[in-house]
Amino acid sequence: MLWAAFVATSGATPGATPGATPDGASTTPGVTAPAPAPAPAPAPAPSRWLPPGDAAHLAEAPVDGSKARWRPGVGLEVSSADQRFSLQFNLLAQLLAMVRHTPALAATADAPARAAVNDLDLALRRARLVFGGNLFTPNIKYKIQLTASPIELGWKDGRIQRSPILDWYFTFDRLRDATFQVGQYKVPYNHQRMLRVTGMQFVDRSAANNEFTLDRDIGFDIRSRDVAGLGKLRYYAGVYLGDGIALYGPSDFGLAYVGRLELLPFGQYDDLEEADQDRSSKPRLLIGGAFAYIDRDPHDQHGFGGQIPADGGKTSTLNATADLNFRLAGFSFEGGFFWRKATRRIAGTHVDMMGQPIATVAPRNGLAYFTQAGYLLPKLPLELGLRWGQIFAQGDPTRTSLQDQNELGAVLSYYFARHWLKLQLDYLHLWHHRVDQGTDQVRLQFQAMF
Repeated sequence: MLWAAFVATSGATPGATPGATPDGASTTPGVTAPAPAPAPAPAPAPSRWLPPGDAAHLAEAPVDGSKARWRPGVGLEVSSADQRFSLQFNLLAQLLAMVRHTPALAATADAPARAAVNDLDLALRRARLVFGGNLFTPNIKYKIQLTASPIELGWKDGRIQRSPILDWYFTFDRLRDATFQVGQYKVPYNHQRMLRVTGMQFVDRSAANNEFTLDRDIGFDIRSRDVAGLGKLRYYAGVYLGDGIALYGPSDFGLAYVGRLELLPFGQYDDLEEADQDRSSKPRLLIGGAFAYIDRDPHDQHGFGGQIPADGGKTSTLNATADLNFRLAGFSFEGGFFWRKATRRIAGTHVDMMGQPIATVAPRNGLAYFTQAGYLLPKLPLELGLRWGQIFAQGDPTRTSLQDQNELGAVLSYYFARHWLKLQLDYLHLWHHRVDQGTDQVRLQFQAMF
């Protein structure tokens, strides 16, 4: 009753602020109430000239937290609820200790005496960040691989010689028999080079591979990992810049052309690692071959990825390779054959310290092969392996700068979690002409991918 009488005599509205009118305006002298916030303007109507599906492409895609997971070798994996976007992220580290011994040599009529050489090296062999996934549709995939390793960055004289970008490419796989890939990546030439770097049986690839393989490059290819869906055949056909990833700036039209075929008589399998981690109950076999023509390659080895000739010239080469991968019940075999011949050698313009032109360096014509086998002990994560390989110069010694080389070695690997966490110890003996004058090399490497 008292409150009703107060309201009646004061004209106040219950719940109202003293000094304010019912519409919120202040009645206190000298005080101005803030103006009410304007209503948000309606969103403009989309233009009728937009392509169909434009709004759907740009719509937010909530992350499906229930599908976020961690997979060994793949890393953290997150995807949107509608599967239009996904991201995979992982890290790779390889810690390497290496000891090398080259014996002393007495002077001969052809060469001066050589002192014994002993080297110890502790290195972060590889240190990489890897991203992958798909965007806008499951049929557009991407991969990005960055390196922080001084070895891979070409650290020399306090300067970085190479880009930290190893891979950056897109794959359009809507058509199974005509998948399109473009960007910077490993050229699909020989099988051992195409292997995942984490899936190697030895600490590193063979000497034959290191001499004759084609490295990463910028370009594109058309491929199919399963022609006609039969599980028996694959192909790759691509065109690349031909300069590799260590040279930057304008280039000529000296491109690289590559074609590769793979036959899988017993069906598809994950052939991009060398050990038979699954202890296959059925045989697995891949037989492959490739041909490449490189027009005006600025390097003289490792297919637009190795050293530049001392004179700075360029070489056009024909390249061919054949390889085989086999697995059964813990046993694995990897072998490869290589051939290279120059069709043209263009002299460079580099000069020596006296300003005189450097003599034209002969191309590295030759052939090579390697064989490698491993066996995983039953019920144990322990593998033993052997490797044998040779490199031969071809033609007149004055017309090739390649040297004969031999490689023989063994490896012992302990897999804590397959290739994703492993410790490897290998020994290699490398020599040119006499086995007793070669180099002994022992490497211990710990690898983790997470």
